[in-house]
Amino acid sequence: MIKTQINFEEYNKIEVRVGRIIEAVVPEGSNKLIQFRVDFGVYQKTIFSGIKEWYNPEELVGVKTMWVVNLAPKKTPFGDSEGMLFACDDREGKPVIVHISDDVEIGSEFH
Repeated sequence: MIKTQINFEEYNKIEVRVGRIIEAVVPEGSNKLIQFRVDFGVYQKTIFSGIKEWYNPEELVGVKTMWVVNLAPKKTPFGDSEGMLFACDDREGKPVIVHISDDVEIGSEFH
C-alpha cells in the first residue's frame, strides 16, 4: 500500500537520528511493549515499542539503530513515549531492526 504523498516541507519536518539502546525492559503488566532508554549523544529519550512478541529486551541493549525523535509524546499505560523505533517487517511479519555501523556516531541525523 502506498500512503498519501507528502511534499518536501512535510518530509523535512521528520527528524530521524541514530540512537543506542542503553536500557530495555518490559514494563510490569505489558503484553506487547518494550520500554527503551535511548542515548542520542546530547540527550536521552524513553521510547516504547510493541515488539515484545519478537524480541527479548536484553538482546537489544547496545544496539545502535534509527529512531524518529521529534514526534509529540504518546501516552501509554506505562508512561509517555518520546519517539518511534524504525523497523521493517520480514516475510513472516517480524519487525527487523536496522543495525547501524559503529562508524556512524550516535545522534547522527538521516537525510
